Amino acid sequence: MCRNIYLLCIVGNLKGIDTMEQYDVFLINPPSSSMKDKYEHLGLAYIAAFLRKEHISVKIVDMPLYDLFPDDVIYDIKQDKPKLIGVSIPFQDSAIEALRFIKRIKETGYKGHLSVGGIYPTFSYDEILMECPQIDTVVLGEGELTFTELAKKILKDEEWKDIEGIAYKDGDTLKVNDKRPLIDDLDSMPYPERDTLPIVILKSGFASILTSRGCYGRCSFCSVGPFFSQFGQKYRQRSVENVIDEIKILYEKYNVRNLFFNDAEFVGGKGKSYERAYRLAEEIIRSGMNINFSIQCRVNDVDKELFSILKKAGLKRVFLGVESGSQTVLDRFKKDVRVEDNINALKILNDLELYISMGFIMFDPHINFKELSENISFINNAVKLIGKERLDYYPVSRLLPLAGTEIERDMKEKGLYKGNSLNYNYEFDDKAIGFIYNLSHGVFNLVGNLKSRFKGSSDINTKWIKR
Repeated sequence: MCRNIYLLCIVGNLKGIDTMEQYDVFLINPPSSSMKDKYEHLGLAYIAAFLRKEHISVKIVDMPLYDLFPDDVIYDIKQDKPKLIGVSIPFQDSAIEALRFIKRIKETGYKGHLSVGGIYPTFSYDEILMECPQIDTVVLGEGELTFTELAKKILKDEEWKDIEGIAYKDGDTLKVNDKRPLIDDLDSMPYPERDTLPIVILKSGFASILTSRGCYGRCSFCSVGPFFSQFGQKYRQRSVENVIDEIKILYEKYNVRNLFFNDAEFVGGKGKSYERAYRLAEEIIRSGMNINFSIQCRVNDVDKELFSILKKAGLKRVFLGVESGSQTVLDRFKKDVRVEDNINALKILNDLELYISMGFIMFDPHINFKELSENISFINNAVKLIGKERLDYYPVSRLLPLAGTEIERDMKEKGLYKGNSLNYNYEFDDKAIGFIYNLSHGVFNLVGNLKSRFKGSSDINTKWIKR
């Protein structure tokens, strides 16, 4: 059914475009078995906006959203014969699936240019090009300007190897061109195209929006800061006016009533960033738009006054980066907060009766039994404080050594990192803790699968949505 919707509607009727139109560029969100939620892919939506501004015909193909099989998309590629295909690899843990799909595209006879991009490819372009020589270019950093320039050159059959912000193989030689600076003024960017939004609304109930890029934090396990900081400002924000204008379009044109602010860090710290978040709430209230929304933020940005007005504006759910209940672990993660800050943030959000999705890393390679005990105690107290109805967390999560992070470098230097970025694992300092993790992780997944099979799944993260 989903594939029929995709083939018959999304390429034409939902956009008011002739369904027989052929496209010069395909932007593909590849298959990902780990991607269960149905979000808009804003990265591809922004690139599509830049391409259409240059009058380049482009089709967004979101495979996880439409539950598409590779053969469905390969059929479309054979029919349209786009000269350029851009594939996003948004998650490192699904990169193997993406590369397998890319190989199939080329093996079935595609002769055009194939490019990939994303945070993970930016850090691991060398491994990706070695593993998948079918890829012609890797876009490094933000993709809008680089991919648009690439598209213009490819479509005109012009030389592309001098473009800023790409890596590629020239024979057996790896070439990495000069870095392309970030777009300083986010307000200057066109709003993302919303080709997939009607189906996203049907499946998830909410639209996504970005009011900033990057994060001001320095967490050792996070790749967001290192990704942006190597090309320019670590953290950039859109103006309140620019954000409100986009929300109004979503509200009036698409009848959106639920918004997921997809910022890695919505508030942005104290001072002007705090004032911006406060003014944004005020403007939503002043506009009269009746919306619900969800945000992500650090614990030290949770302030009673600010979050009270955000709730009045429609805030219902907060993804909170708590990460640990042990001070030594928080220091090791370079969170720059105290356990007391974590507790205070949870108390404020609980008093406001907001739904909380708590980012928490129960296990990391250096954790000892004291720290593990502190984590368990913290989780138990959080559940007692908030209750299971409004608190979501994954109790047996372990730290992931994502490409480009300080944690990854540290683990490699100490010989803990095994494999490569496509298929990695690591050893715990304490073998007994490693055994506990493996056992608890296996049991939790087994019980979770059984509950889902016999009782169905219930995601409290959807309870904030206005029906």
